Amino acid sequence: MAQEKTANTAGYEFPFNQKLLEEALKLKEERRILKERLNKIESNKTDVSSSVFQKVHNDYATRLQNITDRLLEKKGDIDRELGTLYETRNKIEANLKNHKEAHEEVQFRHKLGEFTREEFQKLSKEQEDKVTRFEQVMAGVKTNIQRYESLFEGDEDIFGEDRLEESPVRIEEEVDEWEKEAMEAEAESNTSPTGEVAESVMGKQDWMENTKPGVAAAPQITIIAGAENVGKTYSVAGTLSIGRSHTNQIILKDAKASRQHAEIRLQGNECVLVDLNSSNGSLVNGQRVHEHILSPNDEIQIGDFVMQFHQ
Repeated sequence: MAQEKTANTAGYEFPFNQKLLEEALKLKEERRILKERLNKIESNKTDVSSSVFQKVHNDYATRLQNITDRLLEKKGDIDRELGTLYETRNKIEANLKNHKEAHEEVQFRHKLGEFTREEFQKLSKEQEDKVTRFEQVMAGVKTNIQRYESLFEGDEDIFGEDRLEESPVRIEEEVDEWEKEAMEAEAESNTSPTGEVAESVMGKQDWMENTKPGVAAAPQITIIAGAENVGKTYSVAGTLSIGRSHTNQIILKDAKASRQHAEIRLQGNECVLVDLNSSNGSLVNGQRVHEHILSPNDEIQIGDFVMQFHQ
């Protein structure tokens, strides 16, 4: 789908699905016109015979329902865009908090005399630059969220309670099955003989604690600086390819990036960045690497693009 680039200060650009927005706006306008005409039909029903009224009314009612159904489909697409933006926003907020605390810690340690003036200035600037960068990315992400969210304001009559909620992600089938078994265990404990109630309840609690499923998030890579797609997040499932070629999963439109530049490989519980003998190399936290096991918040630089690893 076509995307508009939303410019931000300092030259950052944020992808926005302008085509989706325009299609939804067009459908909204068509629906508004149909509703107005249906109201006119109702107010002028005495001017025509009942058969003509019914025929024209049914025609417009059917057209209105079709437009509403198409608009609901667009809302589903927009909800998915919003879901990605909400997830990205939450990760950026966490990174902002970490870097602000790191900056505060540097200042505090400097007061204790740990750093020379030059060391303090260098460390402080590093954290300030990261905070500024994440704040710029956050501003762009929030702008796009607001544009999507405002699209259906005042249209509650179409969607009722069907609204995207910002709730924690969970593995529905697994958790629901666990909750069902937990309820069955509780029912069994309530019907136990009096002398066994305490033991049954304790056994149930132990079972619930030991069997409750965890929701393991897939490792992810977020672009935090570069010519485009800043704020976009990619999941690491198997092998994630990075490079200038359009065949890659992460496409970097940067002359400094090789066509097949690097890969992030999921090996057991670890993610390994592997440079594919690129011309200009791959950096992790400022150090050139050929193969590197990634840790949370590691920053990967390829050309002018910077990505951050989350696990």
